[in-house]
Amino acid sequence: MIARELQQNPQAEELNRRYFETAADAVVIIDESGAIVQLNTQTEKLFGYARDALLNRPIEMLVPERLRTQHMDRRRAYFRNPLPRSMGGGSMLIGLRSDGTEFPIDIALSPFWTNSGLFVASAVRDMTRQRQLEEELRQRTRELEEADHHKDQFLTTLAHELNSPLAAVAYSAELLLQPGIAAEVRDRAARIVLEQTSFMRRLVQDLGELPRVQRGDFAIRKVPIDLARVARLAVEISRPLIDRHGHALEIVAPSSPIRAQGDAARLAQVLSNLIANAARYTPDGGHIRLAISREGRAAVFKLKDNGIGIPKKMLTEVFDLFTRLDGAKQKYPGGMGIGLAFARRLVEMQGGSIEAFSEGEGMGSEFIVRLPLAQNSASDLSI
Repeated sequence: MIARELQQNPQAEELNRRYFETAADAVVIIDESGAIVQLNTQTEKLFGYARDALLNRPIEMLVPERLRTQHMDRRRAYFRNPLPRSMGGGSMLIGLRSDGTEFPIDIALSPFWTNSGLFVASAVRDMTRQRQLEEELRQRTRELEEADHHKDQFLTTLAHELNSPLAAVAYSAELLLQPGIAAEVRDRAARIVLEQTSFMRRLVQDLGELPRVQRGDFAIRKVPIDLARVARLAVEISRPLIDRHGHALEIVAPSSPIRAQGDAARLAQVLSNLIANAARYTPDGGHIRLAISREGRAAVFKLKDNGIGIPKKMLTEVFDLFTRLDGAKQKYPGGMGIGLAFARRLVEMQGGSIEAFSEGEGMGSEFIVRLPLAQNSASDLSI
């Protein structure tokens, strides 16, 4: 055997020992039958076997069982045409440790001949970390591609959203410039200008605040707040849109105050956004119900409408940036798909959560916002 041949030459044995024990990779030498005749310490460390457990055993014991037949065929083919090369040929190679775990490897093959015949030295390298880095790079590439897609989508949507109100303002300005304009025409044109500039102002404000909110670079005051007062403020902000569509708004609140720990202004912003969506995406003359309650240690807003609903597969995606339902795009122009993403981040920054529920398209929607109870409220849970 090769080990005995090396022992007969002290210099060769010393060189062999130094090479094996200083090699950075695991090195395994096999004979033409596929039996392991020599290995280094790195092999023991990499595969978790003691040296004696591997010597004279088939190399396939270091390969997952499902791949052993394929490995034997490739090994036999290699011995018929032995050349120094990589074993994988671009494919993923898998090693098997003594504890049964599998891991990616790379193998460099080096044939050599002795008086005892042909042998092959395999330098085996653990590729786990490299595969992780490659996957991280692929993930980062996907994220950059998605971000680029979102940027394009954002610019397209922004141009569309600004075009409509600007056209309305321009048309109203032309009306106001006409001599002898009737009072009712002037009033209607003035209302259009006010409404559309208000819409654009809210759009610009949301766009300005969104990057800071996404980064968490945003001031949030966490103090005890009365949910009923927040609800009244949100309804006041949203009332023009509710009235314009002829919706019935029902508010259900307990007789005793419920106090949450949060930021009243930001929570009113979240709630008015949800109410505005309910008003916008519910056919005229609809019904919107806002309920305030306490569930365990959470203060809860529940906003339910009988509007266009949400497909069940989209119940979580509606909170993603620039996401709008296909039905909403077709029937209800306006909106950039940033409001719910904005609302979710604001709620999360206050230690709360927001969820969407719907039985499907045309079945209405319900949004539930949960916030931590204020400390003085949490103490009276038994009342």
